[in-house]
Amino acid sequence: MPAPVLNMTEGLAVTEITLHRGETGLGFNIRGGTDIPHFKEDTGIFVTKLKEAGAAYRDGRLKEGDKILEVNGHKIQSVTHNEAVQIFITAGETVHLKVQHGAEEYILKQLEARKGGSGGLLLLLLLGLAAAAGIGFVVMSKK
Repeated sequence: MPAPVLNMTEGLAVTEITLHRGETGLGFNIRGGTDIPHFKEDTGIFVTKLKEAGAAYRDGRLKEGDKILEVNGHKIQSVTHNEAVQIFITAGETVHLKVQHGAEEYILKQLEARKGGSGGLLLLLLLGLAAAAGIGFVVMSKK
């Protein structure tokens, strides 16, 4: 059974970028995929490093933390990491990308907001328990 496709960047703007591979290659590293997601909540493919000699760095539009949605019209939201690598290797000289800039930061903010929301509830619960324990202690010490 294939791994589920998880997406936390729905609604984030999509930008199209065309890169020319040249002699130095596209020049970026990726993480993610349905088999080894970069975030357990999102199975997409993310740019993790730009290489200074590469086409992406020279072009200047692709950034670390961007999420790649398509390569030459091929959607890569639901592929394994190795499938994504093969798509890039066989993409040819001119590579058309659809990306979401700042997707990693966007996801991290959503995760932090989720954590903060439940963290407040946990704090109230712990304070309530501490208060109950304190009352119990006061009652016990009066005897």
